[in-house]
Amino acid sequence: MSLCGELPKREDKEKPYREEAVMSLPLPLSLRKMLWRARSWQAPEIPLFQRVVIELQSHCNRDCYFCCRESDTLGKRKSADGKSVKQSMPTGKVMALFDELESLGFDGYITFHHLSEAFLDKRLIQIAKEARHRGMKPYVHTNGDVLRNNEQLCKHASDVFEYIVIGLYDYTTEAEKDSEKEFWRKRLSGTQVMFSLAENVYVRTHSPVNARMKVITGQTYPTAVCAEPQKYLMIHYNGDVACCCEDMYGELMRFNIFETSIKEIWYSERHAQIVDALLVGNRRKYDLCAKCTMGPSRYVRDPMHGTRHYDT
Repeated sequence: MSLCGELPKREDKEKPYREEAVMSLPLPLSLRKMLWRARSWQAPEIPLFQRVVIELQSHCNRDCYFCCRESDTLGKRKSADGKSVKQSMPTGKVMALFDELESLGFDGYITFHHLSEAFLDKRLIQIAKEARHRGMKPYVHTNGDVLRNNEQLCKHASDVFEYIVIGLYDYTTEAEKDSEKEFWRKRLSGTQVMFSLAENVYVRTHSPVNARMKVITGQTYPTAVCAEPQKYLMIHYNGDVACCCEDMYGELMRFNIFETSIKEIWYSERHAQIVDALLVGNRRKYDLCAKCTMGPSRYVRDPMHGTRHYDT
């Protein structure tokens, strides 16, 4: 007899072991319960992520009224006195993550920001070039402030990024918006340019509470299916791991990339349980998901499907 005793052979591999077979083993009750949970749990098949976010640094030069970083109370984006936190991920860590991604055969889309301004990091272009050299597809979202008066940087950005999303939030007329679009199309003529527009701002899970956001109606979807955890691997500047853009604290996955490998995290029981629950619309299982303002989403093989809401 093995340490855990002999379990009966399974006649139907799609069904878990019967509870009574496990609970009758000659083991302490706590160990029998642990074994039952492990035996009965069935992990869903999880495809490799389509997109990766490796946040190079934490800072943003703007204080947008809608940005989730403005509601930070834990010191990850804003300090106690309201100042922007300025920390960076070491280059060696970024290269080690590239090595891991390459070993997993990842050749999808990758970017280098999350609630931060990518072009504030002077390493951005070289790191994006390295990602492209390794077969990945770099893209970037930006407020455009660093790029606007730097034509050489715009040329480098156009050469390395698959597409660039410019945030346009300051225009007051349609004519001003159209003028801004034309400016960026010319300035970044070597790549595809998309726009995130002020009129499309919506209430997010961690949106700040202020007068301008209060006039926007928010809604949660506690029973809606969600495929985001199957598509995204997000790594914050401090190593915290998330599997969707609404998780700005890394509270859902509860892993740090500096302590656990990408492979171990992605194929972990914790991640599989999240995927399993959200595939059937059980958002209430997780506090973050229960209050999430993102509508239903399903897994689509085309990773560009998620960019359709941007203006072109």
